[in-house]
Amino acid sequence: MLRHWYKILTRDCTVIKANGYTVYPIHRVGFTSLMHAADATYTNSEISGLQHIDVLIRDPEERFISGVNEYARQNNYNVLDVYEKVKNQDFVDTHFIPQYFWLMNLYRFFRGEITIRPFSFIANITDVHMRKDESRVDLHPLENFTEVDAEIIRKTTVQKRYHIKDFIKAYRHVLS
Repeated sequence: MLRHWYKILTRDCTVIKANGYTVYPIHRVGFTSLMHAADATYTNSEISGLQHIDVLIRDPEERFISGVNEYARQNNYNVLDVYEKVKNQDFVDTHFIPQYFWLMNLYRFFRGEITIRPFSFIANITDVHMRKDESRVDLHPLENFTEVDAEIIRKTTVQKRYHIKDFIKAYRHVLS
């Protein structure tokens, strides 16, 4: 299951400052809108100097469906063909891997505190909605892409600060 997911752990990590918030943009969690609203960006080693980062988390099933559709759209592939490759564990992409893996990538560069925010919190950061009129093919979400994020949503107190190290440790068991 995890054999291809290392990709997220080796890519650049970017955090933005927008409307007074320091935010970690995640694909299919307002990424394009947040990047559009950014007043400043911090990449890789620049992130280590930050004290606190807000992390928006989207419903994992919605994000998975949206992410597979977005990957297919961007690459001019048939959505159902992409879905079959994902289902057969032949392919993964940052648009639909668990948001937890994005947090693991952030942890490579950041050792401070995070606040988990619901996706709706994006309205506090920007009123830009870059991709609101997209059409999509409905798919059945795959548990190995949604389970860890669903547990985070179930067990996390929204608006509470967490030390990222403790947060990463608290949910790694879901991946085994």
